[in-house]
Amino acid sequence: MALWRAAGLFLVLVLYGLLSAPAPAEIRLAEAAIGALLVLGVGLLRSLCVATGQTLLECDSPPWETPAVLALAVLLWCPLMRGVWLDWAPGDMVRDVVPLIYLFLPVLLAPMLRAAPDRAVGLLAGGLAVAGVGFALRWWRQADWGFGAVGVRAMADGGVYLLNAPSVLFAAIALPAFGIGMLMHGGWLRRAAGAVAILGGLLCLAALAGAVHRMALGLAAMAFAALGLWWLRRAPLAGLGMGVAALLFVALFPEALFGALERVAEKTRLAGANTRWEEAEAALGQALSSPAAFLFGQGGGALLANPAVGGWRVSYTHTLVTYALAKTGVIGLCALLAYLGGLAPRVLALLRSDPALGWAVLGPLLMALGAHTSFKYLDTGLLLTLAMVAAERRKRLPPS
Repeated sequence: MALWRAAGLFLVLVLYGLLSAPAPAEIRLAEAAIGALLVLGVGLLRSLCVATGQTLLECDSPPWETPAVLALAVLLWCPLMRGVWLDWAPGDMVRDVVPLIYLFLPVLLAPMLRAAPDRAVGLLAGGLAVAGVGFALRWWRQADWGFGAVGVRAMADGGVYLLNAPSVLFAAIALPAFGIGMLMHGGWLRRAAGAVAILGGLLCLAALAGAVHRMALGLAAMAFAALGLWWLRRAPLAGLGMGVAALLFVALFPEALFGALERVAEKTRLAGANTRWEEAEAALGQALSSPAAFLFGQGGGALLANPAVGGWRVSYTHTLVTYALAKTGVIGLCALLAYLGGLAPRVLALLRSDPALGWAVLGPLLMALGAHTSFKYLDTGLLLTLAMVAAERRKRLPPS
C-alpha cells in the first residue's frame, strides 16, 4: 500500500509540473485530479486520526509528530474560528486553509510511506525533479526559448510565476548532483541517464538565471560549493568531476555566467529587499491593532494592505513569519516555530547522511520558509515529507 501511495504522489507531481501552476487561480481538471490523488494518498483513516488528535496516543510515532499535530490544530482551528467571527469571505478563508494543509503534509503522509521508505524516497525525489523540469520547460516556452537572453537582460517571470515553485530549485540542485554521480559509476545506460539529468538541471538553472531569481541562484551556488567540498574529501573522483564540469561550463558560457552575475547585482541595487521590511512592518502593525489580534491574529481570510504589492489589500505576505503573525498572532507563530523546530533535526540529519539529497531539499526549503511566498505551495509540503521519510530511512531510525 505504501508503494501505491508513493506512486500516486509521483503522479501528483507530474500533473502539477506539467499542467498546473504553483498557485492556481482556479480549480480546473488538473487541480481536481491532484486534489483527488492527494486525498487517496492520505486516506480517510489517517485524516481522522490527525483531526481528532488520535495520533497523540500512538506510542510508536516519532518525536516530531506530536508537536506537529498540536501545531496543526492551533493553526487550523483558531484562525478559522476567528475568521468566521470577523466575517471574512469564505473564499479567502479557503485560500488560507489549503496552503496550511500543504505545509503539514508530513504529518499526513510520512506515516503512510514508512513501510516502503526506499521506494517512497525515490518516487518523491523523482516526482519533484520532473515537476521542476516541467515548470522550467513551460517557462522557456513562454519565453520563446530565448536561451541567448540569459545574462543579457532580465526576463519576465510570466503570468503564473512558474519558476517560484520550490521544485524548480530542487531539480536545479538534485539533477546535476546525482547526474555527476551517475556519470562516474555504472554502464552506458546509467551514464546516459546521468547526462540527461545534468541537462535537466542546467535547464532549470538557466531559467532561474534568466528571470534573475537571486535567492534561488545563491542557494544553488551554496549547495554546489558544499557538495564539491564534501565530494573532494569523501569521493575525490566525483569532486574532481564536478570541478571539471564547472570549469567547462565557465569556459563554454562565460558571457552568460558573468552577465547573470551582473543582472543579479543590478537587481539588488534597484530592488533591494523587495519591500520585505515594509511588508513586515505592515503585518506587525496589523497584529498590534488589538490584544486579540496580537494573540490570535486577524484570522483565516483576513486581508492586509501590503506595501509589497503597491498597498493593495491581499490575503498573503511574502514571508512565512509575517504571514503567520498577521493571520494567527503570537500563539500561532509559536505553534509554527514548534512544528518547524521538530522537523529541523531530521533535515539536518539528512544533510549529514545523504548530502546530495539533503542540499537539494534544504535549498528550496530555506527559500520557501524564509523569504518567499512558496511556503504556500504544494511542493513545499512534499519536500518536507521527503526529508522526513529520507532521514528515517538513511539513519535507520526506530519509529520512536
